Amino acid sequence: MRIFIASIVLAIAYAIASCSARVVQYPSHIRVKRNSYIVQLYPTAQARCVQAIPGIQVSRHFDMFHGVAVSIGDSVHPSQVANIEGVKAVWPNRVFSLQYQNKTTNGSGEYLHQATRVHQAHTELGLNGTGIKIGIIDTGVDYTHPDLGACWKTPNCPWQYGGSYASDSLSPNDPPMDCMGHGTHVSGIIASRGDRVKGVAPQATLGMYRVFTCSSESADTNDANVIAAMEAAFQDGHDIISMSLGSETAWEEDPVAVLASKFVDAGVVMVVANGNSGASGLLTASTPAVGRNVISVGSVDNWNITSAHAIFTTHTGQHSVLFLPSAAPAPPFIIANNTLVVAPTDNTGSALPCTNITNDLSGKVALIQRGECTFSEKALNAQNAGAVAVVIYNNVDGMVDMAFDSNILIPGAFISMNDGRMVEESIRSGRTLVRALESDLITVPSPSGGHMSAFSSLGPTAELGLVPLISAPGGNILSTYPQSMGSYTSLSGTSMAAPYVAGAVALLKQARPDITATHIRELLVTTARPIADSSTGLVSNPYSSGGGLINIYDAIRARARIDPPLLSINNTRREHPGPINSYIRPINAYWEIHTLAIQNTDSAKSMRISLAHIAANSLTMFGKNGTLSQQLLTNQTMPTWPTNTSPVPANTLPQVLGIRGNTLVRPGQSTNITVFIAPPLGLPESERWFYGGFINFKLTWDGESTAFSHVVPYAGFNGDMRKLSVLASAPIGLPFLADSELEPIENVSELTISADTDVYLAVALDLPTRIFAASIVDATNTTRGYLPLGYSEYVGRTLLDEAPYYTIPVNRTVFHDTQMTNSSELSAGSYHVHLKVLRPFGDPARESDFQIWDSDTFKLGD
Repeated sequence: MRIFIASIVLAIAYAIASCSARVVQYPSHIRVKRNSYIVQLYPTAQARCVQAIPGIQVSRHFDMFHGVAVSIGDSVHPSQVANIEGVKAVWPNRVFSLQYQNKTTNGSGEYLHQATRVHQAHTELGLNGTGIKIGIIDTGVDYTHPDLGACWKTPNCPWQYGGSYASDSLSPNDPPMDCMGHGTHVSGIIASRGDRVKGVAPQATLGMYRVFTCSSESADTNDANVIAAMEAAFQDGHDIISMSLGSETAWEEDPVAVLASKFVDAGVVMVVANGNSGASGLLTASTPAVGRNVISVGSVDNWNITSAHAIFTTHTGQHSVLFLPSAAPAPPFIIANNTLVVAPTDNTGSALPCTNITNDLSGKVALIQRGECTFSEKALNAQNAGAVAVVIYNNVDGMVDMAFDSNILIPGAFISMNDGRMVEESIRSGRTLVRALESDLITVPSPSGGHMSAFSSLGPTAELGLVPLISAPGGNILSTYPQSMGSYTSLSGTSMAAPYVAGAVALLKQARPDITATHIRELLVTTARPIADSSTGLVSNPYSSGGGLINIYDAIRARARIDPPLLSINNTRREHPGPINSYIRPINAYWEIHTLAIQNTDSAKSMRISLAHIAANSLTMFGKNGTLSQQLLTNQTMPTWPTNTSPVPANTLPQVLGIRGNTLVRPGQSTNITVFIAPPLGLPESERWFYGGFINFKLTWDGESTAFSHVVPYAGFNGDMRKLSVLASAPIGLPFLADSELEPIENVSELTISADTDVYLAVALDLPTRIFAASIVDATNTTRGYLPLGYSEYVGRTLLDEAPYYTIPVNRTVFHDTQMTNSSELSAGSYHVHLKVLRPFGDPARESDFQIWDSDTFKLGD
């Protein structure tokens, strides 16, 4: 009772009658740190106005963000923090995850430096990152690694900045030793000085700001840690800040993205991994990659695979088999001596096996096929039967990453379906042995080398902004690793692509010390190389690749600027200007009009312009009936147009026509070129195609025969986004009311919800929404209040590789404000759930811009 009274006193004493502060409500699937919040203050407000309030503990102070991180007691509601004078906004302290795919095959580094032309920047231009400061926000670094300097903040050491920001209890002055491996791997991509791994900018000055703790059972951190580390890196004066972490959203309105954009405005180059949710399709970019003017990075697969391999001795001889080792904390897959391999069965007779194994596996290696249960369950069963290691082989073509739970103490390896069948056949035919040595590596070409990585998240942002901005090698990348974990390994993810770009930017800044963050962003995009898609004969859509594969050599030597460097077609409009009526049919068609300013930065030579167009694939997540494509749902691949390399009608591809300004541009001068972009009119709007391409400028200078290519990527939606449904379509059964097992309730009209009944609203969003509001309505059609967790703003779409839908409790408790502070209990009676979500580009003040769904009527019992 005393706590309850104290909370009332607090609310009365510190509430302001007219409160403009906003308490952000995240949807149910977003993980947050309990009772922890990020508080942004108005510029003139002081942190002491928050510190003075009973029940609120300030844990961190943020300067550039101008705010604090706070912990509150159970008796304090975040709205009371928002009501404090000077508070601008309050966010729950959200959890961030690393943007990598665990261990994969090892990748050789030399060829990828040639493909990105980093090699030429090293050898021809003599660039190595000297004098450029790069801050890395990650899991820490094994600074004792010989390839990373084997030092910490000593003279001539590459590590001159950084510390530990992993939790409130750690001192920022503590050296940020890496216990997870991710940060050491990222560091090697940027600046390894060894022979085995060659960093992009090996002589750069580095800072490591550790934000992940060793005690955490999962690879995540939170807003407060990340903001504190970002501010420390900014205050240390870094030219570039590299971040390989993120949280799922397609909106730029969150504290970390806002702060990243502030840093860019202050001249810092922010390089951020775009995310690894490509299997869920479009609109999967994470924050802070979606921040304004941030350099968001997609991943390209390495061209070669340098992989650990095992030698299987069978009745037909010896066979070398590539494998993917299980991720840490499992021990490395090392078998020094030939060891017997067996294919066990469980107590049900299954060879998969998902229950207790009946075989005695003491001293043996278990070969098990993938399927029916998790990797960890299979490995645990093998471990309990005495196995010294487990080899799991695929049940479909290809290879996947494999991670075990922390209770798995034996090493594991993942091999292909064909190799697994070969070993299984050998076991049936006779004695089969295996060995795998740490130093055994072989190099083979990668079949997906040079293509966009399947895991790489795609744009656009929630408002059709073009992300990622650029792509770089991120799939199958060999780099440094903590010495306690083997010194070297390969990881995949946009986590690996972002530091590659950060290192490349260091070379660019070394070559052009006065270049601005804005100019760097322009050059990276316009000098990139669009990425070919061999399955269609076109190039990858900019929502997948951005400008394309980074080409740092041409960026350094560029003598032209193009503004804007990319075109985000926010909502294709219907126009029919006279100059192109004779070129585009029908006359009443959708198209965009843009003017590009092209500057010749050569001080001595005139520049000539030739304009061309490169059409890219069109992408969709939807089928002909408007529901999510079964291809995406079952195979995690999106429908693409064209579907193959055969010729297609011209009107099914986007078109670009240019009305040129001057094609000859004098030294130091500029010209404007107007372009008309028409979407693929031959593709049905009902299938919701996202199209794109590249405006290709071939530039030559007086007295030179070689033309330089600059591209401006563009992308948009084939239709009117404002008319689209946000809610997953009814044919797949959503939304619905669900029981405690999250199974749909069949006869809602017969449902009575009592105190001991758990009922949920299950909702999937095909598109992000600015406003999500779920309320409860009584029999007189009067809205009685919001459901618990029923109001959120800036909500991302439902990702297929996460929870299949969002869940919201339905009970007698309702809230009467969007801050979820004023609640009451409903009386018994008949009610229904009323859900509304704002359509893309909708006006919150216009009810017709919302999509509406109403449940059947149910009863609330006594």
